[in-house]
Amino acid sequence: MSDTSVRPINKEILGIEGENNLILQTVPGLSVINTGLFRAGDKSDIISYSNSPQTVGRLGIFAAKKNEVERAVIMMLPKTGKPDGVLICLTQQFQQSKALQAFDWANPLSPAFVHFALLKHVINRWGAQLLASQRNLALAYILRAKGSNELGPFKGDGKFFADVIKQIAELTNNAFTPEKAEAFTFSSGIYDFNNFVLSVSKHLPISAVYNIDPANSLSASSPSGGRIKQFASGAVGGFLPGFEPMPLERWVNESTYGSLPEELRLKPNPQHGAIRQYLHNHTMPSYCLYLALKNL
Repeated sequence: MSDTSVRPINKEILGIEGENNLILQTVPGLSVINTGLFRAGDKSDIISYSNSPQTVGRLGIFAAKKNEVERAVIMMLPKTGKPDGVLICLTQQFQQSKALQAFDWANPLSPAFVHFALLKHVINRWGAQLLASQRNLALAYILRAKGSNELGPFKGDGKFFADVIKQIAELTNNAFTPEKAEAFTFSSGIYDFNNFVLSVSKHLPISAVYNIDPANSLSASSPSGGRIKQFASGAVGGFLPGFEPMPLERWVNESTYGSLPEELRLKPNPQHGAIRQYLHNHTMPSYCLYLALKNL
């Protein structure tokens, strides 16, 4: 008998249950990198953009428990079709954020906390980029919670994740295939990511990993020689071999680039607070997952 239990919590968080524990969710349009003109590996290449229209996805929120410890998992699927794999999101560590105190994040199922992550990270960031890429994948976003182990039972327990994702598939009437995966991380998430991927890969094949502006330019590892794509802005580490360089000079056509002070644009220092904020907290998480998913 499995010691893993999963239950849908759409009702508690959103007030509605949805068919097969999934609800229809409007996802805003967004600016995406024009992949047809993007020159990979050329840090002097100035990026151009196109617009991805507003769309609709299927959304489900679940509570996963082991040994009385719970974490929320937010799923985002395309509106139609059956995704043939899962894109696992292991986002940045939350302990550095003072803003989270207002959301009772010590309670992993706090409605305010889940709403915060749902809007900021899933609907307006990672889920939007996944749907825009038109990859046939289901996003599985693991919501961290306050404590010395933010990932709870997901930390280092690949069998637990595999069991959870299988149970979520069953709870959604097999709306997606849970037998294969890709995975990505952002920023300080890299500190947990390699051990997490290694553990999960023993129970669930992971064919690709994506590493977005990791702390200290730490490299991701890909099990069994799977595909790997890594991006670095220069704001939290250097441009090491194996990383796609994404310095400030590549972003001059980005819609909010002009908000940076002129002196910083003329003499960019990636360690300056305003540039670091722009690159690490805006452009990298807003655009790079889409690039990775488009196989660039």
